[in-house]
Amino acid sequence: MARIVKKASERHNEILQKAQELFYKNGYNKTSVNMVIEALGISKGAFYHYFKSKEELLDCLSEELTKNIKHKIEAVINDPNLNAIEKLNKMYYESGSYKVENIEFIMAITDALYNEDNLLLRHKFHNKSTEDFLPLMAAIFQQGKEEGVFEIDNPVIMARTILLFGMSIAEYNAKLLLQLNEYPEKLNELYDHFYIYQSSVERMLGAPKDSVIAFDKKFFAAFGKFLKDSK
Repeated sequence: MARIVKKASERHNEILQKAQELFYKNGYNKTSVNMVIEALGISKGAFYHYFKSKEELLDCLSEELTKNIKHKIEAVINDPNLNAIEKLNKMYYESGSYKVENIEFIMAITDALYNEDNLLLRHKFHNKSTEDFLPLMAAIFQQGKEEGVFEIDNPVIMARTILLFGMSIAEYNAKLLLQLNEYPEKLNELYDHFYIYQSSVERMLGAPKDSVIAFDKKFFAAFGKFLKDSK
């Protein structure tokens, strides 16, 4: 039988997809490069042609997550029919919606990134996310300032402050998320954190009361149901 030769991009994506599946199924720590190789039926040489290590797999998966969410937010930013508050709320909605639609991917990435052995990769991910989303959020804040709905002096500094604030909360929320299977009641604590983040962002922007909607309860319900069904 003739050997099937795949395009480089196709093989690259195939390895990433299989790694994602195994990270979710077994956990990042319990998944080895050899397991990925065996699951795909490829040689070690083929694997190492595309990736130097398991850590590089995680790095690429993290970049894929950021790229996909960024693409959705860019579409929101470029919509001329939305005002600043509508754009901000839709930005949060699109981000949450993507995560719900790709729960297995999100859980695999979260489990891997928030492993203590991957502190440097997590730091890199946070820095890259801030770099990618800063100009997008700043553009919304600039529009809101011009529309008179955000009482801020410097949209860029405010965007960076809110992004870093969100990253800090995400650090703790990720740990809660990974504990939901064992402690489902922590879903309420997760909800409380998002509510505090939402009200804090609203006050920091000087936005009208109850105008900022940073999360949707149905997203929490979807995560809770997924984890319950996967037990």
